[in-house]
Amino acid sequence: MKNINTVLLGFVFIISASGFAQEYKFGKVSKEELLETVYDNDSSANAAVLYEKKHVHISYNQSHGFQLITEVYKRIKLYKKDGFDYATDEVFLYHKNGENEKIVNLKGVTYSLVNNKIVETKLKKDGIFKNEHSKYYNQVKFTMPALQEGSVIEYKYKIISPFVYNIDRVYLQYEIPIKKLDVVVESPEYFIFKKFTSGYLPIDVKESNYSGKIILTSKTRTGGGSLTSGPIRSNFSTNGVDFKVIKNTISSTNISAFKIEPFSGNVKNYISSISYELSSVNWPNTPVKYYSTTWEDVTKTIYKSGNFGEELKKKSYYEEDLKAIVSRSENQTTKMMKVFDYVKKRMRWNDTYAVGTSVGVKKAYKEKTGNSAEINLMLTSMLSHVGLDANPVLVSASNRVIALFPTVNGFNYVVSRVKLADGSHVYLDATDRYALPNVLPDRVIRGFGRVISKNGTSQRVDFRPKKPSLKRYSAQCQIDKDGVVKGKFNVRHMDYFAHDFRIENGAKDDESKVKRFKKRFDLDEIEEYTVKGVNEAGKGVSESFNFISYDQVESIENEMYFSPLLFLRDKENVFKSSNREYPIDFGYGFTNAYMLSIKIPEGYEVVELPKSGAFKMPENIGAFSFRSNITNGMIQIVVNETVNVAFLSSNYYLALKEFYNQIIEKENEQVVLKKI
Repeated sequence: MKNINTVLLGFVFIISASGFAQEYKFGKVSKEELLETVYDNDSSANAAVLYEKKHVHISYNQSHGFQLITEVYKRIKLYKKDGFDYATDEVFLYHKNGENEKIVNLKGVTYSLVNNKIVETKLKKDGIFKNEHSKYYNQVKFTMPALQEGSVIEYKYKIISPFVYNIDRVYLQYEIPIKKLDVVVESPEYFIFKKFTSGYLPIDVKESNYSGKIILTSKTRTGGGSLTSGPIRSNFSTNGVDFKVIKNTISSTNISAFKIEPFSGNVKNYISSISYELSSVNWPNTPVKYYSTTWEDVTKTIYKSGNFGEELKKKSYYEEDLKAIVSRSENQTTKMMKVFDYVKKRMRWNDTYAVGTSVGVKKAYKEKTGNSAEINLMLTSMLSHVGLDANPVLVSASNRVIALFPTVNGFNYVVSRVKLADGSHVYLDATDRYALPNVLPDRVIRGFGRVISKNGTSQRVDFRPKKPSLKRYSAQCQIDKDGVVKGKFNVRHMDYFAHDFRIENGAKDDESKVKRFKKRFDLDEIEEYTVKGVNEAGKGVSESFNFISYDQVESIENEMYFSPLLFLRDKENVFKSSNREYPIDFGYGFTNAYMLSIKIPEGYEVVELPKSGAFKMPENIGAFSFRSNITNGMIQIVVNETVNVAFLSSNYYLALKEFYNQIIEKENEQVVLKKI
């Protein structure tokens, strides 16, 4: 950047921008917009973007050099209170090495119709909040004032950035519909960008160019050399350099809302958008400078950085402590587990995602707290120090949009990988107190990683578990003459189910755990609740209690009707849409196993019992089996529901939906008892 500024220092960069054809003007909201009660193309929408204009361009000024300018103008209609969330927006401003992005000219107005008159309320300073979001990002968040159902809000701002190589991803779709969208991205021909699109809507990028001009201004001084030469005078001369401006235009209308479906994962990976990567800079009469990188380039850059590669080399701060924990004569697995357990117990994660250290591993170790990079770089260094083949793994966690091209910015987390003598790989994350080898937190398994080594090589890795996790339900119950169901219930969480239970419920009291069962299964009374195994990592977690339910059985004259799974049945299919364009993300494969023993009430007999049966999804994706029989006055029900895959292409959506339709139908078949 400094080299570019030096080349053109003293020059003024003037681009004859074409601008936008404005159909919407800031401050010109109509009464018709305020009277509108529903969005024409989507009556379910609680809000809609009436208009959005985004203009991204590179300019040059004498004081600051090249800058990336992003101008945003947005007008949103709020139909219902549920849409008020869209009256809040946030902007993240990057800063590094003394350079920083800034937001200017932030203005906003809320328009409401009061007594048939348009009332305007301006965004004030008390509605704007600025804070430090992370090591490299500051956050500016604002909430529009005086909101009412039917209000229209509009706001605009400009972001000025010295980082011309870093155009933010431009989103072309939201979770609410967009009536009209105009996007223009412009750059001088000297900056060459690659384009990457994502999402499932058609994106029509029109590329054109127009003439721009650089006015080169030079300054010379004359006079002042002697008594006869006269006073010092400044003379200015100008030269014009013609060049092309490359212009990308996207204009769309009536863009449908992105619909959040069950098991969506990070939906930002699937919302329609366009990204730009700076490929090269080609100044006249100078060699081309290439910016596009390979993964090997990324790896080398990371290892050279002071907050990553240099931190891995540091050992003195832990060497003495480690001597008391690990013996060099122990086998690989023992060494690995001792180091892993030591770091887990000593360190506390501060909930900060990072691929580089903030305070450094030495200080983090001393203070016993750190970000994901500090803790897991520390772990990797220790594992290497005791003789294991350990390398850091960069992770694009579940909250980070997957990088479309090689870049450090695509990652926001670090874990460690150990290669054992038998060639197997073990992934470790010491930020998670409940973690085990190859049992990683949800934020990691739903992302992806790239293991990197000092020699510059790297390899993409998938953290998804290879086998389904098991959850086993059992109930022994009886039905009295009034149709009240009483019994003993037990659920055993295994594998990732056990890990998730510890994360979500490990610190909660028993009352909170009981409430979740009452809410989920609609049970009337729960007593004698117990839980075992919460603190025994690697083992299952068991919960049990006694229950009473008053509404599982329907009594009509001399007959009783109920589902064979009682309150454990699935009442409706979560997959409701007629089609789906993006994948289904379960996190991990799973098996739900059910065993019920239902005592037949005295004086009744079974006249109808759902038949045993089974069905499968194609390619062994999923399977369901149902078995029923009557033994010694007891109805025995055994059900297994399995989905073998963690991540499923949308091509299988209709098959998955039908699979669950069949499950719902089978589980809701009725057992019929008749009074003898």
